[in-house]
Amino acid sequence: MGKENWARPAVLLNPLEGDPTDADSHIGGPMLWPIDDPWPWCDADGQPFVGAVQLYARDFPELPFPEGADLLQVFLCTLDHDVPGPDVRLVWRDSSSVVELIEEEPQPSEQEELYVPTVNVLEPIRYVEYPHASERPEELWDLPPASDGTKIGGWTAWHASGPLTFECPGCAAVQRQILSLGTCEPSGDDVEWVFGKEGNLNVFVCPQDVRHPVKVHID
Repeated sequence: MGKENWARPAVLLNPLEGDPTDADSHIGGPMLWPIDDPWPWCDADGQPFVGAVQLYARDFPELPFPEGADLLQVFLCTLDHDVPGPDVRLVWRDSSSVVELIEEEPQPSEQEELYVPTVNVLEPIRYVEYPHASERPEELWDLPPASDGTKIGGWTAWHASGPLTFECPGCAAVQRQILSLGTCEPSGDDVEWVFGKEGNLNVFVCPQDVRHPVKVHID
């Protein structure tokens, strides 16, 4: 197969320190959360999740939004879990249905500061990405490696574990990476969270239904 068969579209979120609102796509900013919707809490430790990433369809149409949703919200429980690392919750939402906002987002009484992001606006960079060297044929080894920056789509930037495949526990479909949160950004403007040994927190979803249980893998 030629290199076009291995190409996947990707979007580097390219975070930059800023002051976003709940109407913006961002990392670490205020979440568009309705007052009548219970805030996500972690069952394992009784702490509230922290709003980590918010992505609107108008800014990131590449995301596989389910019917009726135009907003992806990513929450982290900023304590260590079995991953090991933070737990992750995805919320797919219709932003137009949010009429009255929550007055104040719950804050955890304890957390690992290395999982807490700084507040950033996004200046996305769209490009084509190719897989890790161990996943591609020899004739494509000279192509650039998969980016380890924070991104949607693309390929997984394997660091320690090597290529792995995950099956959806709901339907056994092979899950695909939807989002990767990077410790180190190509621009040098890091979000100041740290995953594993300065690696990535990768979120895999079911291609049949993104609301099926997700897989989180830190590499």
